[in-house]
Amino acid sequence: MKLKLYVLSSVLLFGGFVIVGCEGAYIPNEQGEVHEENNTESESVIQDHSKENNYELIDNDVAEIITYDYQHRSMYIAGLKVFEEFSTEEFGFSNEGNVSIKTDENVLRFKMTTATGTTTGTVDGPYVYFEMDLDTNEVIDKKFEPAPDYIKWGKTEFINHSREKIELTDERMVEIGLYFKELIEKIEANF
Repeated sequence: MKLKLYVLSSVLLFGGFVIVGCEGAYIPNEQGEVHEENNTESESVIQDHSKENNYELIDNDVAEIITYDYQHRSMYIAGLKVFEEFSTEEFGFSNEGNVSIKTDENVLRFKMTTATGTTTGTVDGPYVYFEMDLDTNEVIDKKFEPAPDYIKWGKTEFINHSREKIELTDERMVEIGLYFKELIEKIEANF
């Protein structure tokens, strides 16, 4: 339990650094106000930072944290909950990644690391990457990288996850890609 809490804290801390470090990440409107509203459907807090750059969902049905950058059409995700592939029994939905749409190519890019331990205090584990053509809904690139060799790093408490890999079928990647395409369209529609 302590390990799970440690990894989740690390993810949230790292995510905070990423969010704070983003260019123009927090820009209030001309009156200096930040708009907040409760979304009773998902019990989340939405912070719309003047709709210039970011849209943030915290502790909702999709993930612990989602930050969407309108300008770059990219989404930071921590604690993704809607896809079981990115969870483990020990760490739950402790994961981190991003989704973006490359507008000029009409391609969705998905990247996710699932926590299976840590060698550096951050999220370490299997990594999934794919690109999907949004015109044809075909996977055009994919990469599945294993978790670190925890034995080599002397992290004996994570040995059962050494070199663990998450591999998805093209059909599953398309399903995940379409899910995030629709989520991004829904966020942008509120812009």
